[in-house]
Amino acid sequence: MSPARRAKDCDIRAKPCRGWNSRNALVLDAATRAGFVLITWLASYPRSGNTLLRVILKQCFGLSSQSIYDDTELDTPGVREAVGFEAVGNDPHRFIEDARRQARSLYVKTHELPGRDAHPAIYVVRDGRSSVVSHRHYLRGILGRDTSLSDVIRGELMPSWSEHVEAWALSGRPNTLVVRYEDLAAADPRALQQIAAFLDRPLLQAFDMSFDHLHTLNPLFFRRGSDAANISEMDTVSLRLFEQLHGATLRRIGYGAVPAGGSRPSARAEHTFLPR
Repeated sequence: MSPARRAKDCDIRAKPCRGWNSRNALVLDAATRAGFVLITWLASYPRSGNTLLRVILKQCFGLSSQSIYDDTELDTPGVREAVGFEAVGNDPHRFIEDARRQARSLYVKTHELPGRDAHPAIYVVRDGRSSVVSHRHYLRGILGRDTSLSDVIRGELMPSWSEHVEAWALSGRPNTLVVRYEDLAAADPRALQQIAAFLDRPLLQAFDMSFDHLHTLNPLFFRRGSDAANISEMDTVSLRLFEQLHGATLRRIGYGAVPAGGSRPSARAEHTFLPR
C-alpha cells in the first residue's frame, strides 16, 4: 500500500507503536468523530520533540496535555509536573464527558498517522537521522526490544520516518502547524509566537527550562542533547539506507542531504535544550 493511501485510510487505531492504551485511544477517537470536544493533536514521529512541545505548552502557556498512550516513562517524580501530563484515568468516557461539560480543549499526544478527523494539530519535525537513532535507543533501553537501527529506518515496527512526515507535514493536511524541533529547543521567539497564534492563547512567559534539569530527573528518557551525537552513531551502511529510503523527504522538509559516499554528516546546530 502506498504511503499516501495508507495515511488516508488509517485512523489513530491503526498500527499502534508503543505504550498503547487502546481503550483511551478508542474513546478519544470516538469523541473527535462526534465533535464532543475540541482536540488539538500534538503529533510527531517518536523521539522528535513531542515531550519538548508539551513542556513548552505547560511552562509558556499554562496548558496541561493528555496522551493516547500510558506514558509510564513519565512517572518519575518531577517529570509529569514539568510536562504538564494529565491522565485520562480509568474511565475515559467520564473524562471526555467532563471535558465537554466544562467546554475544555484537550491537547493530545500521538505518534500515529493522521486520522479522518479535521482537528487542528501541531506537528514537530526533527532531522530524521537523529530521530531514528534516538527511537532505537528508546525501544531498546526503555521498552526492552532488541531491534536494529536498520529495522527502525525501514519502518518495520511502525510507519517509517518519511511516511510519518509526509502524512502529517507534507500532505497539505488542513489546520496543521509544523514546527521544528531545533527551533523549540532554542526557545525561538518566532516559534513560540506561532504556537500562541495557532492556539489563540497568550504566551505567559518565555521558555527557560534546561535539558540538564530534565536529564537529572530521568536520564534514560532524556538521554542526550545533541543531534550531532545521535547522527554520529550511524555507520556508513545506515546512512546510505536512510538516504535511499528517506533522503528525498529529508530535503523536502528542509534538512541537509546525506553526503556522497555516506560519510557522517554534521548536525545543523547544537542546542541548549534537546530532550531526546
